[in-house]
Amino acid sequence: MTDITYSDRRSSTAPEQCITLESIRISVSETGTLKRAIAFDDIAEVRLGVEMAGRDSQVVCRIAGKNGTRITFGSRHWISVGQWENRADRFRDFNAALHRALLPHANTIRFIEGQPLWVGFVMSGLGLVVALLGGGFAFYFLRDENLIGFGGVPGLIIGLYLAWMFRPRAQKPYDPALYADLPQ
Repeated sequence: MTDITYSDRRSSTAPEQCITLESIRISVSETGTLKRAIAFDDIAEVRLGVEMAGRDSQVVCRIAGKNGTRITFGSRHWISVGQWENRADRFRDFNAALHRALLPHANTIRFIEGQPLWVGFVMSGLGLVVALLGGGFAFYFLRDENLIGFGGVPGLIIGLYLAWMFRPRAQKPYDPALYADLPQ
């Protein structure tokens, strides 16, 4: 297998990283220096999830090794404040190559779709807090027939929407062959 690379910058504070698929491992280097590597035999989990990148969303792949080493890369590349470059096409190709390389090891790796359960609890909880604040504001002023209370209604609606969208859900396993068969 020829080495396949993908570059990613997760945020303003993170340096650009180069993720490389080699014949027996996946590695991450920053400015030419190897930072982390996980052998395919040592991968415990591959998780695909959707996360925010500025005002848009991106697909993020999180790889966890049996020894705790983690490699993360996403489909959007941070450029500057509020600006993200969409690299979905390159991400898709790299992700498909990763899944093809992992197919021989698929029986020892957990392939999971979605966010960790704790993310759902945190985000849903924050949504409920926003809803309670907005609803409390609206109730406090509207009970005295003060129309400024309607200003709390958007907070109530947005908070309930966030709580619903991020409600905790069970992890969903997926078949890695589905991603390995993506067209080049």
